[in-house]
Amino acid sequence: MTMKVAVLHGPGDLRLDDAERPAAGPGDVVIKVAAAGICGTDLHFRKMGTRFNRPMPLGHEFAGEVVEVGSKVQSFKAGNRVAYNSYNSPADIGRGGECGGFSSYVVLREVDGHVQSLCRVPKEVSLEHAALVEPISVGAHAVNRADPKAGESVAIFGVGPIGLGVIMALRWRGIEDIVAFDLSPLRRERAKALGACAVFDPRANPPAAALAELRGSGTLFGQTYPRTDVYIEASGAAGLLSEIANFCNKGSRIVTLAIQRQPVTFDGTKLMSKEISIVGSSGYPTEFPQVMERLASGVVDPETMITHRFPFSDFLNAFEIADDASGAAKVLLRFD
Repeated sequence: MTMKVAVLHGPGDLRLDDAERPAAGPGDVVIKVAAAGICGTDLHFRKMGTRFNRPMPLGHEFAGEVVEVGSKVQSFKAGNRVAYNSYNSPADIGRGGECGGFSSYVVLREVDGHVQSLCRVPKEVSLEHAALVEPISVGAHAVNRADPKAGESVAIFGVGPIGLGVIMALRWRGIEDIVAFDLSPLRRERAKALGACAVFDPRANPPAAALAELRGSGTLFGQTYPRTDVYIEASGAAGLLSEIANFCNKGSRIVTLAIQRQPVTFDGTKLMSKEISIVGSSGYPTEFPQVMERLASGVVDPETMITHRFPFSDFLNAFEIADDASGAAKVLLRFD
């Protein structure tokens, strides 16, 4: 039995190739993919090329049903609904491993040795929404790194799928004073729907001035700074981290979870005198199952993240839509 698989052959060379449907060995499981999300990492790979100078199947945000189980497998059985926990899996699906989630079926080899690779999907969570747990978990980890307290204020820069996940995680923590900045009207509208109390286009509303007008200003050594406790940089915009460090108030925490494509420089005196904390955030070491539980509770509806759905047969068109930050947030692929 053959199937289509999205395979990256080199920079800009993404194709739907024919491949044999994988089969389970004694320690393996085969998953029938139901839904998969297109991630910013996938877009980055297409631009930059493969990791190992060989064709590379793509797709790591996916959920589906276990349909074949090897004779030695103890951890899973046919019919289990599961989502792939990419950050905690040695299988490297979609990032250089044997399979990619942009295909009808994937196989996980010797799964009992890495059961954390799959998270069971509760009956309350659809498989489409389960495919969103990965980007939401990235945002949740950034919020955990910031550790906001009740009553604190937060500013988010960039509300693509990761930034929207940040807003969800903030709301779960009870944080209400959330301001979001993004160039895209569509993404700003989604941020507002998820719980941001104010949204701005930074081109029309410079962040320092917009935050000062909303929250007032503090003074340090004769300089005024807008009052905001936590800044989360999820855009990767050139120079933005330095800008935030320059205008933030005393004691602010800055969390960066975006790839910075250019070197970043800081005014060391301001870092010292304002006692700023700058923290990195990457992946989701523990958050994936926690986010799945949150979705099952119904506290936040992740449907708001989704701007487009495409059948897998229209994958290449879906990829182009996902690459347009002005017109899309999360783009989902559906598999019949």
